[in-house]
Amino acid sequence: MMGLVSKMATSANAWAARLSPVRFAKKEEGTVTAFAVLMFILMVGASGIAIDVMRYETQRTQLQYTLDRAILAAASLTQPYDPEGVVRNYFEVSGLDNYRLDVRVDEGLNFRRVHAYAELEVRSMFMSLFGVRVMTSPAIGAAEERVRNIEVSMVLDISGSMGSNNRMTNMRPAARDFVTEVLSANETLNADNLVSVSIVPYNGRVNSGSMIGSVFTFDDVHDESNCARFDAVASNYSFDPSNGWASWSAASWPASDYLTTAIDPDVAIRRISHWDRGNEDDDELFQNSHCQTDEYGAILPWQHDETILHNHINSLNTGGWTAIDLGVNWAVGLLDPTANSALNDLIDAGQVHSDFDDRPAPFFDGDPSTILDDETIKVVVMMTDGANTNQYDLRNVWEHNGTYYYDDAALPDDAFYIGMRTGYAPIFRHAGADGVLSDGWIDNTNERWRFDDDRFSIWWEDQGANGQFWIPTGDPRDAGGYWSNEPFGGWAAYGMLDPSDGLVVDNWYTERVNAYDWHRDWDGDGNRDNVDGAVLLWANLWGILTAENIAEEWLEEPARASGNWDFHDLVANDASYRYAAQTEADRNLRAICDAANAAGIIVYAIAFEAPSGGQSVMRYCATTDATYYNVEGLEISEAFENIARSINQLRLIQ
Repeated sequence: MMGLVSKMATSANAWAARLSPVRFAKKEEGTVTAFAVLMFILMVGASGIAIDVMRYETQRTQLQYTLDRAILAAASLTQPYDPEGVVRNYFEVSGLDNYRLDVRVDEGLNFRRVHAYAELEVRSMFMSLFGVRVMTSPAIGAAEERVRNIEVSMVLDISGSMGSNNRMTNMRPAARDFVTEVLSANETLNADNLVSVSIVPYNGRVNSGSMIGSVFTFDDVHDESNCARFDAVASNYSFDPSNGWASWSAASWPASDYLTTAIDPDVAIRRISHWDRGNEDDDELFQNSHCQTDEYGAILPWQHDETILHNHINSLNTGGWTAIDLGVNWAVGLLDPTANSALNDLIDAGQVHSDFDDRPAPFFDGDPSTILDDETIKVVVMMTDGANTNQYDLRNVWEHNGTYYYDDAALPDDAFYIGMRTGYAPIFRHAGADGVLSDGWIDNTNERWRFDDDRFSIWWEDQGANGQFWIPTGDPRDAGGYWSNEPFGGWAAYGMLDPSDGLVVDNWYTERVNAYDWHRDWDGDGNRDNVDGAVLLWANLWGILTAENIAEEWLEEPARASGNWDFHDLVANDASYRYAAQTEADRNLRAICDAANAAGIIVYAIAFEAPSGGQSVMRYCATTDATYYNVEGLEISEAFENIARSINQLRLIQ
């Protein structure tokens, strides 16, 4: 019994020892299991949080993606629906629920800006155990489409060399595609015309055409054609564009039409003369005008109609010299706001769209505080396949003591003007035996302009002490005639009255610039006065006869009779002259390109299979290296395409 009690006591002590706190604290069995349980709980919690965060981010990404697509679509100027409704519709079909959406729209004639804010509540699955029941997912964004006004002037080479190597064939479709691309900006919801395109074709001249001729002022020397001639820059003109266009100033040089972007519609432009340069050495009737008298190759200003522009491009052909400076000067002038009155006159005539009534816009200056228009891009796209060559016109001639002085020469104080470009020729015509001045008629058989039995008197400066008239007794080409101190029929027969005192003028030397107009109403009674004689105008002569024909018809016999052929030879051989060659034209071109770039006009230049001289000036004119293209063959299409794309990138901001 005692043994059993003893065993039981021992066993009880053993259990007590095992359950002793001290011993329990010293034991290490079971600690890994406890740590694992703790870590498992933490891992489950972290995984739950990760799942909630992943759900949150998925919803946020979808929300932001939906919002971005919605505002981009709503901001498009070509979509016809309410911008806010477009955004809300995108969210309705997105599959998103429980979102809050705020949309704000700001729009004007040529822009639309859509701003949106959205938020979505994501209920947590695990984070609620830690007190976070809902997470808010935000999305914000803004989209803007702004179509900037664009004014484009295309300067297209139609010189003779463009007929070689399929250049014109390649240029036409390239230019048409360019027009189509840049006009795409006009396809807005409101059908507003934001892009205007002018086409300026050129060869050795620029045919301004009837549209430009009707709204710009040309001198009154003749009205047969509208080819302009501009005042050249000084022979020492130079500028280094590497210093930046802002450093350029026209004030540094004598005034020139090429040192300003403006062509004032109210200031008379000098016309290139109307004469037959191609046949001036032939004794024949007038055949071909140096400047176009029709609408071929005419300037087409400020258009929006793709078909009209395409048709004009299709009509272009080739021929003539190359005067890039004339083309660019007109192109830049059509971008200058000074031309606004001319444009509005064409709007009134129904030839330009009324959307352009504020064009050409003021120049860009980047300063919102000024009145200048910073929402209009002005672009010149110029191309050539050659280099500047020759430009021709009739001379202005002065005489002094037997010496002739020409355009731009330093004149003696008492030199007097004798022609050839304008004014009165020294040829007097008087009614013949029938007492009626002939209207003249064409003798095609003999290549002459006939005046029936009218009598002629030809002033000859080199005859006698003070000059005399040679009066043919019959046909002015025949040798018969005599010298006289006054024209046939006397001075009064020609309506030659001194405007200061109304007395008869009897001295051709001093009064040659007087208006000897047989159509003039001298007494102011509203009727043309009946006078028996007229003095021929140079401009009228050039419009019916060649230089050689004029000299042979009226000047050969007095030259033969006097023994002095100077005036005869001047008219026959030297009436016209080359007023600009490559050096002068290149200098003019650089000057107008400097003025354009300084004004903020973007100049794109295409050298199309051009020689080194043409490449040089085109590279100089380009606003940057990136706006210069040197291309061959079908590459011209790529050049025009790249330029159109570049312009549209400037135009469209999203």
